Amino acid sequence: MKKLTRTLLVGVSALVALGTLSACSGGSSPEATSSSEPGTTTATASAFPQSARFVADMKAADGKTMTIGISVDGTKVAAYACNGTNDEAWFFGDQADGKIDLKSRFRDTLSAEFNGTDVAGDLTMDGVAYEFTAAPATGQAGMYTAESDGVRASWVVRQDGSAIGVQFSASSVGDITQAEIQQLEDAAFRSQVRNRRLIQQADQITRLSNGAMSSKINGRDVTPTLVTGSFRLG
Repeated sequence: MKKLTRTLLVGVSALVALGTLSACSGGSSPEATSSSEPGTTTATASAFPQSARFVADMKAADGKTMTIGISVDGTKVAAYACNGTNDEAWFFGDQADGKIDLKSRFRDTLSAEFNGTDVAGDLTMDGVAYEFTAAPATGQAGMYTAESDGVRASWVVRQDGSAIGVQFSASSVGDITQAEIQQLEDAAFRSQVRNRRLIQQADQITRLSNGAMSSKINGRDVTPTLVTGSFRLG
């Protein structure tokens, strides 16, 4: 009887040891699983400050360059991107929980989030994709715009005081109706509508001794104004 008891104890001990070894190996234990399910993402966005500006230069894989400015006031967001020669895009809307997801009237897209310090995101303009990390802008840095006789010039002023901007005067879309425009695929829309805007390099923007900004539109003096998150084009 004692021999049988000892045999059973040995068997039980072996099973316990085997179970412990299997659990430590992690090879097939059901408890050895990932802490998150495939396809899920961890929220990293932080709440925006009540009022803030951000600026970034970026370059696409094809070598094209673009500069973007972003301004936030409460939930309101305004953003402007341009290449300083012949392309620009304005974005207006709201941010929620530190995230921005906007589309321009010419089907460009802006998606970004605030990480507590910078705004990191993706910009697509004229079918070209850019990635950026925009640092906080202080002092005179930010977006500026001015209008004269129906012509608008807009700039992004970097933290070092240098500026980049373009001037938009008109669009030429022929006899295409609004209904037809709505039906155009993106590639056709870019060639027939978006890229038929009359855009050129803007005059340089300068800072006056009193701190105000100054420039010209078609030879006329203008005073560019700082773009806030609540700014909207008419």
